[in-house]
Amino acid sequence: MTLKEITNTLPASLIKGAAANLAIQAIGKNLNKKTFLPTLLVGAVGGELSCLSDNKYLSTIIAASVFGGGNALANKASLPRTMLKYAAIGTAGRLMLNIPAAVAKRDTKWIVLEDYHLPKGNLNPKSQWGDEAGCAQATFDSIAEYLGITPTTDFYNDGYDFSILCKKNGFNAYDLSKSEVDGKKKNIPWSVGNYLRMGCPAALTYNNSGVKHIVGINRIIQEKQTIVDKNGNKTEKIRWRIEVMDPIAYGNLVFIPYDEFERGLVTIVKP
Repeated sequence: MTLKEITNTLPASLIKGAAANLAIQAIGKNLNKKTFLPTLLVGAVGGELSCLSDNKYLSTIIAASVFGGGNALANKASLPRTMLKYAAIGTAGRLMLNIPAAVAKRDTKWIVLEDYHLPKGNLNPKSQWGDEAGCAQATFDSIAEYLGITPTTDFYNDGYDFSILCKKNGFNAYDLSKSEVDGKKKNIPWSVGNYLRMGCPAALTYNNSGVKHIVGINRIIQEKQTIVDKNGNKTEKIRWRIEVMDPIAYGNLVFIPYDEFERGLVTIVKP
């Protein structure tokens, strides 16, 4: 039996979980010969167990717990810190959120309707120092580098308010007001996207698994998917995807859950 034949007999969620955890370990720079097999097993278990719930929040918690705890054991690292770190990387990269969705949508296509991004290219990767602090300075350094300005602060060892950090460096920055949608205050993706198109970088401060975290917004994408049921009826779905430069993921460009973007605090930095 070939590898393709073997994988075709396995649940899609199991394969997706294994692939997701391999990516998470690779981003965390802990993937090697000794950890490869445990990483596959942890990912497969996390992917399969996450499908026990159709609720994306509960499925994410299940996957984060399995990935974080299993990777901590595989890497022989501190359990609480590793769970926080890998849950953040996995959630930010939408790896865990997509495990249940992969089964239902693996054969469908999303078409890009709008692509909002900075005119001079991506934000450069900047990594924070440690698992719990330094994201504000790392995000600021990335934005300052994009704008071609040298920062004068160094707050890598402490958490910091992004707006205040910008003002200390003489940058023209302000927190964007949310809009009211269905009785709730939310960030509007196309509104933030238009600032990106005008060359104004943006940072997002949001609650990441109970910890305040700051990332640089790199791209906002609107996509459409057409689903045809067995009777030939067509249904269109629209989604927004938020790509960020994430300091806790070693500055990699990853996607975060859309609802975190809606609830978070967006800070616009003008050149």
